[in-house]
Amino acid sequence: MSMKLKGLIAKEYETKFKGADSVVIINYSGVASKDANDIRTALRKKKVKMTVVRNAMAIKALAAVGFAGADKLITGTNAIVYGGDSVVDIMKELLEQAKKFSNLKIKGAIMDGQILEGKAAEALSKLPNKKELQATIVAQIVGPARKIAGQVVAPARKLAGQVKAVAEKQEKAGAAA
Repeated sequence: MSMKLKGLIAKEYETKFKGADSVVIINYSGVASKDANDIRTALRKKKVKMTVVRNAMAIKALAAVGFAGADKLITGTNAIVYGGDSVVDIMKELLEQAKKFSNLKIKGAIMDGQILEGKAAEALSKLPNKKELQATIVAQIVGPARKIAGQVVAPARKLAGQVKAVAEKQEKAGAAA
């Protein structure tokens, strides 16, 4: 393969991986083409993409977009999985697919400049995803604010209840007289 062609392929990889906040490297060797299509379909439902790569060009492209150190993970037959809402969602889906297709192996992940190999990468699947974390943070912010609002409104409610009771008492007294 000519250097020019290799350069074009590396640029294409760069374009694909640019903007990804994390990537997961998998070994799909031994996975039948029909099974690979099933895996891609399942990933696509989560807006995740899988690209089969040529190692040297993928390492160069990943380094160019901020995923240096990929050479530690990229050996043998590889595909790079990227996209979706978070690396946690990707790992959860890949582990689900690995249960169905035993030849699918997760080599590792690169996120926030960190290289996570094997079991460390798989541990990501046990973390809450981005939406769950955001919901937790919102709940922690809103909880105290809700209590404060209740405490601010409580005296006004109490006063309104007392005014209403006095008004009803006077209406009864006026009706009786």
